[in-house]
Amino acid sequence: MRRTAFFIVIPCVLSFGGCFSVRPIDSASGSAGEPQMLGSFALASERLGRVTVAPTTCTAGDRQFFLGGDLEDEKAAVIVRLVVDPLDGPAARVFASAAPFEKAAVFRRPECRVFHFSLDTTGWRINRIQDYRLTLELDCSNTDGDSIIGKASVTHCH
Repeated sequence: MRRTAFFIVIPCVLSFGGCFSVRPIDSASGSAGEPQMLGSFALASERLGRVTVAPTTCTAGDRQFFLGGDLEDEKAAVIVRLVVDPLDGPAARVFASAAPFEKAAVFRRPECRVFHFSLDTTGWRINRIQDYRLTLELDCSNTDGDSIIGKASVTHCH
């Protein structure tokens, strides 16, 4: 009887134990507390204005069927998206999360003095979404007069 109770109670306790937490875990650092900045970008754009983008989260492009990732600054409501196109190569698209098509700027590698990126798998896959290590460094000016300078890095972009 005691043995049966052990095999019933322990799995129940273990399965419910992971459901409770006191503070959120920051996906960038893996520690509890406030999200950490992943870097920053200084953006000057006619459509987006002058803004410092300080992303705190990264979402893998797999979620929207592209190779790359979104570095999001929730406070500024701006996303810096790295897209690696198999035909045209890498590009960065910066856009307002509330108006992604009306307020956007695109920077292609030939328009940049510096366009360094790395997008490496960590080997983890979560619900069919690949987890990446992502770094992005930009110093670009496009033909529309938009410019961006900065860098960001994250060890878990999923």
